[in-house]
Amino acid sequence: MDEIFAPVRAWLARTRGVSGIQVLDEHGAVLFGQRAEEPFPAASVIKLPLVMALYADAAEGRLSLEERVAVGERVEGSGVLRLLQQVAPHTLADLAMLTMAFSDNTATNLLIDRLGPDRAGERLAEWSCSGTRLGRRMYDLEARARGLENVMTPADTARLLLKLLRGELIDRATSDAVLRLLEANQDHTRLKRYLPGGARIAHKSGWIEGVSNDAGVIWAGRPVVVVGFARETDPAEAAVLLGLLGWCAYRAGGGEVPPLPMELSRPS
Repeated sequence: MDEIFAPVRAWLARTRGVSGIQVLDEHGAVLFGQRAEEPFPAASVIKLPLVMALYADAAEGRLSLEERVAVGERVEGSGVLRLLQQVAPHTLADLAMLTMAFSDNTATNLLIDRLGPDRAGERLAEWSCSGTRLGRRMYDLEARARGLENVMTPADTARLLLKLLRGELIDRATSDAVLRLLEANQDHTRLKRYLPGGARIAHKSGWIEGVSNDAGVIWAGRPVVVVGFARETDPAEAAVLLGLLGWCAYRAGGGEVPPLPMELSRPS
């Protein structure tokens, strides 16, 4: 595997920032890792365990995904709800789709309010994700100024994705429902950056100033769980790093990859 991930190693040696990586095969064996147990700013990847907790509670009958929620206050950042003049109440299922496909911050906050950050924390503890914390709502600058932050470790994130891949989020149907949401992700600039057209990937990306993350399952001949977090980084360099990580993971799964582009000749 050292040879397969050599392009990632080479890029890491030539670029700025701090990176955390965890790549697993379908059995949970580590194919490549770096700072996997270290906490990183989660950015929008924190939306992954939030939606997993929501769907787990729905599968256990604690809530209904058809429940409608009034949108109310909208927040800035990524998403589409903030751009609409009039918004009808949405089902929790629709809010989860907006959260995953478009990283909608308003939809995310509605899910946080409905589920409750304490409930998300209970699920994370149940899933042995001690390095992950949902500390605040999206775009809550006041909470951020008080030191409340959303953090994850690459190892925890890979553990969550492996749970989905194995059908262990309550059952196979619940796991597949969340994977379908992840497959709707519209971000093609990170893990998907150098993948061949039509490659199957279910992932959640996220970025804030100085931070660029992506995490998902890539299917080639075999499925591969891949997580990449980068902080204190240039966004263009981080996007290339995550693209290389996806390219190498696809190759590790037995997929045929296209040639890498000329942008890799030197860091930007």
